Amino acid sequence: MLLTVLLPFAIQAQDSQRSISLSQAIDSAMLHNESLHQATLNAKIAKEESLGANAIFMPQIGLSYNAYFTNNPLNVFGFKLQEQSVTAADFDPAKLNYPGFNKDFSAQIDVTQPIFNMDAIYQRSSARDYHQMQEWSRKRAEEYLSFQVKKAYLEVRLAYQNKKVIGKALETADAFLKRAEDMYEQGLIQKADLLDARVFQSKMRTDFQTAKSNILNSSDQLGFLMGKQPGVTYLVDTLRFSASSVRSLNLSYRNDILAYEAGFSAAKNKLRADKMSLIPRINAFGNYQYNDVKPFRFSSDSYFAGVRLSWKIFSGTQDWHKIKASRLERDKIASRLTETKSQAEMEYQKNLRQLSDLDYEMRQAESMVAQAQEGLNIQTDRYSQGLSSTSDLLRVQTQLAQTGLMREMVYFKKDLTIAYLAFITSSNE
Repeated sequence: MLLTVLLPFAIQAQDSQRSISLSQAIDSAMLHNESLHQATLNAKIAKEESLGANAIFMPQIGLSYNAYFTNNPLNVFGFKLQEQSVTAADFDPAKLNYPGFNKDFSAQIDVTQPIFNMDAIYQRSSARDYHQMQEWSRKRAEEYLSFQVKKAYLEVRLAYQNKKVIGKALETADAFLKRAEDMYEQGLIQKADLLDARVFQSKMRTDFQTAKSNILNSSDQLGFLMGKQPGVTYLVDTLRFSASSVRSLNLSYRNDILAYEAGFSAAKNKLRADKMSLIPRINAFGNYQYNDVKPFRFSSDSYFAGVRLSWKIFSGTQDWHKIKASRLERDKIASRLTETKSQAEMEYQKNLRQLSDLDYEMRQAESMVAQAQEGLNIQTDRYSQGLSSTSDLLRVQTQLAQTGLMREMVYFKKDLTIAYLAFITSSNE
């Protein structure tokens, strides 16, 4: 009976852990991440708007059916003309002035064919450039998401390594507390020394619990990037990134730079479209119409066609301010492009220097851990012989734990720097 009750909880606990490789995490994020999904939708929206801009070369056709009821003399006579039903009796002055109630039913097809609209041509070019900008932005979003997943994956690994380091310190604290209790019972140490050992062990237990919580928190962050629900503890590989994979920086093919360049082109074409809206437009138009005194009959037909040249001479200062706003928007994108290039160069050089510094820090950290371990061994022997105080031993134990955590942080920072350099140097070469 007890096994039946506990089995679901055991299965649930087992299911709450999952081993995952970095490539699996990145693939899952590419499929399920909502931010990337939004970037993809933005690209699709821009594509549809670009295709819709092709309508500037296509005719616009409309179909309508109208029912009119009136006693207006002019309209009544016009209806009769359209219905081709005028007789000599309709010219009677009394009938012309007081026609009474009349009706007309008409079906009409309207066609407009653009011929010369320079502003629409540039608007189409701007829409195409904007679509290309969104496509480059989507690809850059994929690269940034890959970097975010790598960072979250490294944070999970760091949390496990910190737990391991603190776990070893806790084991040492437990063993030292037991020894301190034995020595206190033998009268070899004071009660204050025993209390110091208990406080140190309590601190290690607290730090160990915090380390376990950090594993859950970092696992939830990794799961969020992959579009998963929180509550799963991920078991990750203890991978290390190689600095030999770092590439040189080439901004000519980086996706965010290409996106800004496409955006700049879109802004230029929008500015041209605004300027071209000031010149005349030429459009052809026509309609074909059926009229009848009864609904859904088509006894009389007629057509009307022509070419219209239109020129908006004055619209206040609206057009001029619109042109100025478009010019400023173009200049703003150009400024962002220059800023992004300068920032990329600065970040590349900064992270290269940081990578070199971290190599030195790694060697120092390894040396400090070895020295702290050797110091702990010496202090432990001296303490057993009564030649060292409890505070000295606790200080050395704390130092060993701190240097171990510092070493893991240096490894984390180096791998993260390599991952970031891969992000800022990624390109379409």
